[in-house]
Amino acid sequence: MNSLFNSRSVRAPAFTLSLALLVSACGGGGGSADNGPAIVPPVPTSSTGTVVILLTDAPVDELSAINLDVTEVTLIGGMGQQLVFDGNKTINLLDLENFDQPIAIAEVQAGSYTKIRLRVENVELVDKNTGLSTFVDLPANGKIDLLDQNGFAVFPGRTLLIEIDLDANKSIHIVGIGNDSYRFRPVVKVNIMDGGLPAKLVRLEGVVAEIFDDIAGRFLLCDAENSESCVVVNLAEDGSVFDAQGLPVSIGDLMVDDVVVAIGRLRHEDDDDGDSDSDSDSDSDSDSGRIDIDLELDAIVIEIGGTASQTKGVVLSVPDEDGNFDLGVSEDETVTVKLQDGTKIFGEDGELGVDAIVVGATIEVEGVVVESADPAQLDEINAALIFIDDADADEMLSGTIIDPLAAATMSFGLTTESGDRCVELVEDAVITLVSTSADGTMNEVGEFSDLAVGQSVEVFGNSGIGGCFQADEVVVDLTD
Repeated sequence: MNSLFNSRSVRAPAFTLSLALLVSACGGGGGSADNGPAIVPPVPTSSTGTVVILLTDAPVDELSAINLDVTEVTLIGGMGQQLVFDGNKTINLLDLENFDQPIAIAEVQAGSYTKIRLRVENVELVDKNTGLSTFVDLPANGKIDLLDQNGFAVFPGRTLLIEIDLDANKSIHIVGIGNDSYRFRPVVKVNIMDGGLPAKLVRLEGVVAEIFDDIAGRFLLCDAENSESCVVVNLAEDGSVFDAQGLPVSIGDLMVDDVVVAIGRLRHEDDDDGDSDSDSDSDSDSDSGRIDIDLELDAIVIEIGGTASQTKGVVLSVPDEDGNFDLGVSEDETVTVKLQDGTKIFGEDGELGVDAIVVGATIEVEGVVVESADPAQLDEINAALIFIDDADADEMLSGTIIDPLAAATMSFGLTTESGDRCVELVEDAVITLVSTSADGTMNEVGEFSDLAVGQSVEVFGNSGIGGCFQADEVVVDLTD
């Protein structure tokens, strides 16, 4: 199977997606080391649907990078096994805090599935303070099974988006010092979107293959290495365009063959504009070389030149009258961030104003770094997009479930190193059952009835007013 999505590592343009959401057909194939059902061969298009795998993550404070290789994604169910991805994509999970990154797309046999199998290798943790790398051991050679007992369906001629949240904050545990200081126990959540769309922004990189005349700001963005892998991009009504120096320009400056980063939201192609393209790739040539997966990207930011990168840090000063402020990247590195005409500022709940940039805020800046020729002057970042970390961080408790365990109040006792606590699950709390064996790591969505006295658990949430910990997530370790 062809690799459709690529990722580059730290300091390259983050979440680089030399990919397409309109791609040449890719059916199941190949072998499997598993003894389960045989992989189903390609089938006619009329009985197939399209699957897009999106990867995301939550932030981690102690590490500056979590690099791993994704080598396989497989759907398993009544239709046998359908190989969605088989290759090697190196991804820094910490680059996915604010974005969804598509890692695979394939045409698979329509039908019901109950399991998503993910294989990962070479998990490298980079310490934020020392810069030293540690490679952690992976249970069962990195095989992770995500089980949905109720199943999910792939429908003929429709696109199913599967968002995989490989939660590093809950998966990585500090257990000692030195090379054996970390333990990796995958905790993964899955969001199945049949007709739905991801809440996070998506970041794509490619080459402009065609600029359409029918709608201003509409163009075809294609993989630099595979011209058949393309996505239609539309500049949003309030979208901004920046050149290779990170300075604002007009969409009219965009040219065919330009390297472009487009950041925005996916939508179905006939939403908002009333357009329902009859041609599979929207380019009026009536070819059928690509699968139309009914998705386009509405870009809030377009960066020309492929020179943009991401920088994380803490705000040291508020923006002055020229829109400049200092950002502490590390204990011994400070840069000046320069707001441009059209710079977008986002928080967890959407777009924010410049007054959200306050001293002490943790932010991530997408833009072009301009290195100073004078050692006495700070490097500058011409900012295109800023993410402000305004979400309340969850607290974590770990221990063993004890009585009282009460379904009526969705609560239980928890014995911890610091004493016994009462834990109460909030509405819509998530229970994740994790078990690890020689055959792999299994993640399954649980219910309150799956909890039992004596289980080892981690609970995430916040301390309640009455002293009962308010948990929005419970991770149950069922490993013997």
